Amino acid sequence: MEAQTALVLTIQLIALFSIAGALLLYLLCKVRGTRDEGDGSQKGSILVTCADTALGLQICTYFASKGHRVFAGMKDPIESLPAKLLKGWMKMRESSETPLAGSVVPLRIDVTREDILREAAEAMGIHLNAGERGILAVINTAGSVYRGRIDSQDSLQWENMFKNNVMGCLRTARAFIGLLRPTRGRLILLGSGNEDEGLTVFTATRNAVQGCADALRRELKPYGVSVVTLDSRGVPAEALFKAPIPYTISDEEGVPTQYSAEVLTSSALGVIERALYETRPSETYCLSVPTTKFQVRLPCRSSLKISSGASCKQEPPKTIQNV
Repeated sequence: MEAQTALVLTIQLIALFSIAGALLLYLLCKVRGTRDEGDGSQKGSILVTCADTALGLQICTYFASKGHRVFAGMKDPIESLPAKLLKGWMKMRESSETPLAGSVVPLRIDVTREDILREAAEAMGIHLNAGERGILAVINTAGSVYRGRIDSQDSLQWENMFKNNVMGCLRTARAFIGLLRPTRGRLILLGSGNEDEGLTVFTATRNAVQGCADALRRELKPYGVSVVTLDSRGVPAEALFKAPIPYTISDEEGVPTQYSAEVLTSSALGVIERALYETRPSETYCLSVPTTKFQVRLPCRSSLKISSGASCKQEPPKTIQNV
């Protein structure tokens, strides 16, 4: 009788330990999944503050293709040309043989308006899935540049650059930091820029952003939020904030419309990807690109009709304002 009792107890203990082991394994996997929400494997949400530019559009489409939900900030997310181009691109990808792995959510954002930034943060919270506690990263692509010698520039141009480049950076950090803390996410900023002739004030604003990043890095470190800067000295200053250039192949219905995103090479996009995914990100990543032009043409659905007139073929002005 004692031997049978011992056998029964042994079997019960084995079953109990098996259940406990399975429960422990489940909890470990759950914890690991929670910790991994901040890396690329979970394909979480990203904010690009300005998709009104070719650079912003290129970054949005790149990470959406990687499987992320990308919030694309625009001053007019419905009727503006960038909004229509982005909508056409998404429709094209939806009907292609390789459907879009992620998604793009156009969102009204103006880094010079705190009320709009607050509304955007609230809207993003509504779009998040039930399991998402926040977003993985904020990539600030908003800014402005005016080229010219300081003795020939208007003071309003200086104020505009500081308002967009420096104050816009700080407003962006304050508005969306609440969405980065839960995921221990990343704030990615455009740091140092080209120091070419005629860019004295612009260079001053880029250096100021670099200083803001250093200070924010120290302030946000206790919350696990990383602040990363992208050294953009390999990219022409005007290219950072230029508008996308649309053009058409034909006026016939059903022929795709295209626009050029002539900003970053694939290797430079890979640098931004590293800044987002690396477990221990560096403080600065260099967007080093060749001096030769690199052109990406992104086809869109013909639901967006753009006339083939001269206005679509003109080069963008060198002065880029209020982007």
